[in-house]
Amino acid sequence: MQTAPAVRKNLFVLALDFGGSKLAAALVEPRRGRIIAKTRQERLPSANAQQSLEQMIALGRDVLQDGQTPSSALLRLGVSFGGPLSRDRRCVLRSMHVPDWESFPLAERLETAFGCPAFMDNDANAAALGEWRFGAGRGLDSLLYIQVSTGIGAGIIVHRQLLRGAGLAGEFGHMTVAPDGPLCVCGKRGCVEGFAAGWALARDGRTALVNALLDSPLRKLCGDVPERLDARLVCEAARQGDPIANAILDRAAQALGMALANAVVLLDPQAVVIGGGVSRSQDILATRLTAAVSEFLPPMFQGRCPLMFSQLGGDETLLGAALLDS
Repeated sequence: MQTAPAVRKNLFVLALDFGGSKLAAALVEPRRGRIIAKTRQERLPSANAQQSLEQMIALGRDVLQDGQTPSSALLRLGVSFGGPLSRDRRCVLRSMHVPDWESFPLAERLETAFGCPAFMDNDANAAALGEWRFGAGRGLDSLLYIQVSTGIGAGIIVHRQLLRGAGLAGEFGHMTVAPDGPLCVCGKRGCVEGFAAGWALARDGRTALVNALLDSPLRKLCGDVPERLDARLVCEAARQGDPIANAILDRAAQALGMALANAVVLLDPQAVVIGGGVSRSQDILATRLTAAVSEFLPPMFQGRCPLMFSQLGGDETLLGAALLDS
């Protein structure tokens, strides 16, 4: 838990991030992008929507106590959710990774718990705002932000505004890149998320473990227990030269690169920024991804749109959530 001295009233936002595998909360000064206090916990694996909400409320109260700020002194709540929301962004439509979120009135429940207005958006939109205001996208008029974490999503900045379409713009993870590809959590086959999301890397690592050499990094890192393999360990195995792990990342980068190239052709953004948990392994992903995007881009787009990684060290979603005010 990070702490800071007492703060003045009505300058701060409680930012809450409901992720696929973790929950995070922060007390933020939104004008300066300054985090006063923050905490995070792994989401309980068996938790449903109500249990996740209760866990988050406890985290939020802990952060307020650490920042010496009563909920009555907050400007608002800023809420990031890892899944699609209703058009008015008051209710969760569903979560791909946590049960019982369908039509859940999350904003209303949080307003009751903390006594101030709550403004929500999906996690990729929130992170895009944070990266655009405080990170790699500062000063740009247009930006394509890709969140590569438990799932995959996108936030799109056009003319310095979030592009929401009719409410579901940016579901980048469910673009089809291979019609006969693996089954995705959304129910269809061949989504980019089914190749490159954290859960997909873990799935492929576990499946491939049966063919890994006995002394391979993939086996050693998980202690030869498939259930321990996650995206982080697959990336570490690739870093240590494991051929199977490297093949998994090559396939993921090809799928992600194809989808990114298609999005660049469609939107012509000034930059693409990659964020989210999987992107922390940019040392082994950047070269692969840059090559894949270049492979699929038409000649007129080559060299036009730089590919960057988040500069905010995992805080982009909380910082962006703190900016939500409508």
